[in-house]
Amino acid sequence: MSKKLRELLQALETEKAKVRGLLKEDKVLDAEKAMEKVRSLQKEVALQQELEALEDQTLDDATPIDHTRNRTDAELEAEYKRVFLKGLRRQRITADDHSIINEYRAAMHEGGVTGDSDGDTGIIVPQDIQTRINELMRTLNDLSKYIRVETVNTLSGSRVLEKDEDMVPFAVVDEYGEIQEIDNPKFTPVTYKLIKRAGFLPLTNELLKDTDQNILSYVTNWIAKKHVVTKNSLIIAILNSLNKKGLTDIKAIKKVLNVDLDPAISLSSTIITNQDGFQWLDEQEDANNRPLLQDDITQPGKKLFKGRPIVVVANRTLPSTGTTTVKAPFIVGNFKELMVLFSRGVYELASTNIGGDAWRRDSTELRTITRDDCVKWDSEAAVYGQLTISSGA
Repeated sequence: MSKKLRELLQALETEKAKVRGLLKEDKVLDAEKAMEKVRSLQKEVALQQELEALEDQTLDDATPIDHTRNRTDAELEAEYKRVFLKGLRRQRITADDHSIINEYRAAMHEGGVTGDSDGDTGIIVPQDIQTRINELMRTLNDLSKYIRVETVNTLSGSRVLEKDEDMVPFAVVDEYGEIQEIDNPKFTPVTYKLIKRAGFLPLTNELLKDTDQNILSYVTNWIAKKHVVTKNSLIIAILNSLNKKGLTDIKAIKKVLNVDLDPAISLSSTIITNQDGFQWLDEQEDANNRPLLQDDITQPGKKLFKGRPIVVVANRTLPSTGTTTVKAPFIVGNFKELMVLFSRGVYELASTNIGGDAWRRDSTELRTITRDDCVKWDSEAAVYGQLTISSGA
């Protein structure tokens, strides 16, 4: 549906509303005069529809859009989703579809879009689907929900961090004495540079002939799983860069909380471990044979140690080390202070049915691109412990 046709439909609805209002007020003559404008607009709409049909434009039924409002509303989202699905199915993207793509990307602060005459090559995932992807990721052991995440619009940039240094107390000043200049806070820059990461997924053409909802569900699940794996790998790389500290028993873990971490960091800490580490901790009991782990009453099924929440990561994601002496990762700290994940916040998609193996397999290959970077913020905000869970004779 072209911009011209949407404007005509909106004008038609406005005139119809005027007629209804006049009839309610029993102004029959005025209503009859207003109907002349309605009839004229109806003819103009019919002619415009016929013209666009002759020009091979795709005309979908849609609620007319008011162009006086911000285009980042539900109507623009619905229009864009229609174009998005056309792009996945490799259907022809018309000039008006490109206009909708550009309007949507502008609303998402993404600038222009590249494309060709036979389908767009860089459509971005609609915002409501991105929300569903992010919600799904949270159920897939996504470690990014425990760190600080910043959505940025530039591919590179920097932030400043105040150094954690000992402060000099204010000096004593006698009555009428001269106040001396104090020491200045010191800052250190933290830079980021978004890195493009991508992958592709072959989709059968039979799937693309399925319902819109099934296609979106399939693509949403795939992007969510791939993005969780990607983000977790970036986060674990930062964790692995920390100095390792051996932990042999509960007392060693308590010392990390009480001594190794700053008191403010310790109180806001989270414990990240794998299945092996959690199993060992879950078996520990006090002198009265009571488990040391407490239930988190705010999150059923979750556990606390000394009031700190425990995050359990799969062994395959965060493996234990050693064969005779097995050590499990046991990382304690405030991970929002330890690192920051800078992300563009959008997922770009493109599809082809002629490249790669798509032509031979009668399929469509879907490619997705993300841009993000994970940087260390405060290396003193966490301690990477290696917990000895078993040792050889």
